[in-house]
Amino acid sequence: MASRTSTNLLSFFHSGQLLPALLAATAWLGGAYYVERNIVAPRSAAQVEQAAQQEADAYAGKLQQYLARRTQQLRSIDAGDQSTETLLQAAALPENSSAQLFAIDQVRVGAGATPALNFALVDLLKRSGTDAQQPIEFLRTGSDNSWQLHTSVALQGKLLLVTQSFAAFEAELKKLDSGSGQIQLLQKFPDGPAQPLWTSGQGNGGRANAPVDGSYLTVAFSPSATFAEAHGISARWVYIGAAVGLVVSLLLLLRFLPRNTVAPWERSDRSGQRSDRKDRGNSDYPELTPGQANPPTSGDSEPVTQAAPAAPEANRTPEPGSETPAKSELQVSTDFPRQVFRAYDIRGIAGSEINEPFAYQLGRALGTLAQHTGEEILLVGRDGRNSSELLSNCLVEGILDSGCNAVNLGLVPSPLLYYACAKGKNTSSGVMVTASHNPAEYNGFKIVLKGRPLAEDKLQRLHQLMQKGPFKSGQGSNREQDIKENYIDEIFNDVALAGQPHLVVDAGNGATSVLAPRLFEQLGCAVTPLFCEIDGNFPNHAPDPSRPENLKALIEKVAETGADLGVALDGDGDRVTLISASGRIAWADQLVMLLARDILARNPGEGIVFDVKSSRALGQLVNQYGGRPIMWKTGHAPMKTKMLETGAILGGELSGHIFIKDRWFGFDDGIYAAARVLEIMALREQSLDELLDSLPQMISTPEILLPADEKEKFAIIEKLKKQADFGDADINTIDGLRIEYSDGWGLVRASNTGAALTLRFEADSDEALERIRQQVMAQLKKVDPKLTVPDWQLV
Repeated sequence: MASRTSTNLLSFFHSGQLLPALLAATAWLGGAYYVERNIVAPRSAAQVEQAAQQEADAYAGKLQQYLARRTQQLRSIDAGDQSTETLLQAAALPENSSAQLFAIDQVRVGAGATPALNFALVDLLKRSGTDAQQPIEFLRTGSDNSWQLHTSVALQGKLLLVTQSFAAFEAELKKLDSGSGQIQLLQKFPDGPAQPLWTSGQGNGGRANAPVDGSYLTVAFSPSATFAEAHGISARWVYIGAAVGLVVSLLLLLRFLPRNTVAPWERSDRSGQRSDRKDRGNSDYPELTPGQANPPTSGDSEPVTQAAPAAPEANRTPEPGSETPAKSELQVSTDFPRQVFRAYDIRGIAGSEINEPFAYQLGRALGTLAQHTGEEILLVGRDGRNSSELLSNCLVEGILDSGCNAVNLGLVPSPLLYYACAKGKNTSSGVMVTASHNPAEYNGFKIVLKGRPLAEDKLQRLHQLMQKGPFKSGQGSNREQDIKENYIDEIFNDVALAGQPHLVVDAGNGATSVLAPRLFEQLGCAVTPLFCEIDGNFPNHAPDPSRPENLKALIEKVAETGADLGVALDGDGDRVTLISASGRIAWADQLVMLLARDILARNPGEGIVFDVKSSRALGQLVNQYGGRPIMWKTGHAPMKTKMLETGAILGGELSGHIFIKDRWFGFDDGIYAAARVLEIMALREQSLDELLDSLPQMISTPEILLPADEKEKFAIIEKLKKQADFGDADINTIDGLRIEYSDGWGLVRASNTGAALTLRFEADSDEALERIRQQVMAQLKKVDPKLTVPDWQLV
């Protein structure tokens, strides 16, 4: 019997029944997977979600009852004709609370004792004077910057402010914890972000929110794995049924199908009827040798070619000292590395990754894209890198061969190209040849198409177009234009300064070396130039003002000259960092706070965009001054896009990109941002040190760069999201992981401009910062033990 069974199985696998068996297995197991994923899992998730929502509603209901009793207790207080002291002594106040009584005309910032009234408390009291039904509010008003519960009650022409410590309120919160998941209490004011106040327990993904009526509070419940399992639907019976069905199917195949049956596709092979197909790749883009024409695309009114014919040289005037290779040299290769197409620009090693054929082919692709969008002119600018002039000439050659026209702006900072796109009457598209703040061996391209940055998936499609075409063909014209005077006049007519502030300008041997000192002098400043000779080797320091080590010479020069301000610009002028007279570094998120405070005073309710690396204090300040804080991804292109989407009036990221739409055009411009801060200093008659002292003070690190393989850095972030355990932190995954604790936060994200992970930490105290840093680094080491931690210091 055993021998017969063995023979049957062998004949089964050698008689053409293996494929039907595999198909049966695929059908049953695939069907089970489909049922589990599309029927069982959604219904199970819906049940868990419904149960979690009921749990959250129950928690919110208990908390609402407690708050209602507390509110009723306070509203039962009767002022009568009692004196303030008598009233406060006789009033039945909640446990561990204090009270202050104010006449309506006494309500102003600074009034009161413990706590003294700030803007938020003044607003709460005034609102209760006009509407007695004001909800409670948690604000950081304790002597140790801790949360406190505030309630305002109107009493016959007087306003009673009751303040209770969060610890007393926390006792009620602990009664909610049933051990079935994570409970979090959030507070969200209108148009502001949700702020975590209290967290207890551990959740396993998913969250149900239940608002607490009569307050700005929301109870968020994240069910534990045990809760989800208890309230969900198990899929094990689906797979058990599929396994039984598969066994039955295999037995039926073994019993009934003829052993020598040949599948139809095998029969066609044996009879020679099936045609062999060669894999020709994408038929829309056949491979062509250099010089071979590609037939016109159907429906295109203009000829489209893979290799462009030579255009007349009459309209092309190469810049002195540069030579453009012959087109036969430029068309040698179309194998362009994918890794240089980064999240929001193109950047790589000049000569090996970014070379003349690359620039020429990019010009053809961009000229084609521009014409498809209705643009007939592309603006072209370049920075002062050693490779930029030749790459710019090759780029222009490609643009012209696509039939698109070019306007060459020459050697300019990136903001001048953006300015030309914003002010241009005939075009709003352009290309900047630059690697921004990267070292001297790099180069690349920043692209603006129809006023928007070309980024992310659009850059990937641009790579495909460069590889395969099709391209438009024509004979575009080229001319040069100098717009530096227009740019200087625009800022001169916009910014008003008083006196003659003394500046030290460190251009880092970059593209702003000539323009920035000239502009500040025209604004009435006394300027001491530092490294203001254009040199593509960047001999003094890397052109990156976001790194403290690159600011040492500027700090020393400010101290030596007794200057009022130091201005550090990056290689292409779209980033800025300022140095105060005392040598203090003013990072970009602090500059955005100063600008936001100034701009929101004239434009209340406007949006302010900032990146995930920015201080927590920035969002709080924007809320305090009546603005709308919007946290978003790091990068000049995502920031610009978010500002366009939201209509924000100001934006900034820690690396130094600052986007001002108030009186300006909304692009990142380090020179203009510095001029606006100078204007604030003049209007307030305060030094930068005094302005910085007026901002919320937190302890933070600068950006910390952890070297990571270019191909692995994003995978490390994904592992961190799935495997890391950050305790009771609230995780924001807009861009990498921003790990929020009640007393600080840490950030881990993959850099889009280099082979590194970017980290930053901020906290209320040194101890909290070190605790958060150690916890984040421990989780990083857990997912990738090869990572090394560089030196860092507090700022």
